[in-house]
Amino acid sequence: MQFATEQLAAFVSDIRYEQLSDSVVEKAERAILDTLAALIGGVPTDNARLSRMAARACFGAGSAHAWFTEGRLHPLGALFANCAAASSLDVDDGHCQAAGHPGAAIVPAVLMEAANLGSDGHDVLTATALGYDVALRIAAARRFSDTMSFASGQWTGFGVAAAIGWLRGMRADQLAHAIAIAGAEAPQNLPQGACQASSVKGSSPWSTVTALFAAERAGCGMSGSLDMLDRDHAYNVPAITAELGSRWLVSETYLKPYASCRYTHPVIDAVLALVEGRDQGDPVGRIVVDIFPEARKLPNEIAPKSLEGGQFSIPFAAALAALRGAEAFRPLRPHSLSDAAVVALAGNVEIRYPDEYAGIFPQRTPARVTMVVDGRERTVEVPRPLGDANNAMNQSAVEDKLHDLGRDILSRAELEKLIQSVPLLRHGEIDPLLACLSA
Repeated sequence: MQFATEQLAAFVSDIRYEQLSDSVVEKAERAILDTLAALIGGVPTDNARLSRMAARACFGAGSAHAWFTEGRLHPLGALFANCAAASSLDVDDGHCQAAGHPGAAIVPAVLMEAANLGSDGHDVLTATALGYDVALRIAAARRFSDTMSFASGQWTGFGVAAAIGWLRGMRADQLAHAIAIAGAEAPQNLPQGACQASSVKGSSPWSTVTALFAAERAGCGMSGSLDMLDRDHAYNVPAITAELGSRWLVSETYLKPYASCRYTHPVIDAVLALVEGRDQGDPVGRIVVDIFPEARKLPNEIAPKSLEGGQFSIPFAAALAALRGAEAFRPLRPHSLSDAAVVALAGNVEIRYPDEYAGIFPQRTPARVTMVVDGRERTVEVPRPLGDANNAMNQSAVEDKLHDLGRDILSRAELEKLIQSVPLLRHGEIDPLLACLSA
């Protein structure tokens, strides 16, 4: 009998680029472009800047690039810094059933490892698809009944270890141990506080560094608990390996048009629909938000003092969308936190958790918003927010997202060059993309 880790490892080690469908390749490309949009937007945030400082202090200087900056760090420090930047704005991709974010860990790890090994574009796309598949299969198979935290760092390392191991050509038995070690030593990120969000968030940077160590150690002959996934109380074990090779979970991911927690997105969509065509002079009154009960986990600060506080606040997101529109989230900027009108309106937002939305998460993240605008009450319900796999952002929308998030970092011509470098991966070319990242 093979354990689940061994089945995943055997599958990963046997896959070649030619086995990927055009659809999977396209989704892997889009995942890479979207993650780079999130990363470039996150570079100037305090979260990313302080992470680079800490990475230099802990790992030292080196030859590896902290992308879109002038910083050169030790490879582990650069990996940590790039993952931190990709997750800083909370605008990175996710998966509903996994209840978290794969790209901010897997894409930087794959691109940095590929650059180090001299891999080609086909290798990058294959490793990306495999990393997503392994991580998301394990995450989506978790039993959520007693989950304290949905932190992505608890499971992204599984996929990073698989992707790195595949790029290195590790044997299936080594891969299985790498996956097991990465899972055993993943950060156990506790829930955010009841009143205040933190910069740590999903812990993907540490998860990714831990997974790299796991691959190194497994390659040296160290072992992990191969049966760690075969626990019925923690996982729906058969679901981990169901439809391997025919169902690729990278194709089921959602993308995020707004730099805030996914829980806020159906609220933002509904608010934007309610204020469409509103005259700026029309007053916005009370806002009532009906949402799934898992949203109780958010700090929901009325007057957040940090970007993280704003990202994880339904009242603040609703008020910002009502008064300043979608552009205020591309990206979310510190000056919005001190917008007195927004903070005042956030204080007039009521959140309710109706029974009809119980049991829907994580399969769906719906919300219903009732708002009074110019004395008239209206209601909009959003069953699936924009960017959902069944309400997808197209290629043009992802390119616009990169331009919006990167306009303060690179010129328009440089951003276009970055966009054009990603499709070259399917032609085997990786150097144009690496040049854009390290310029």
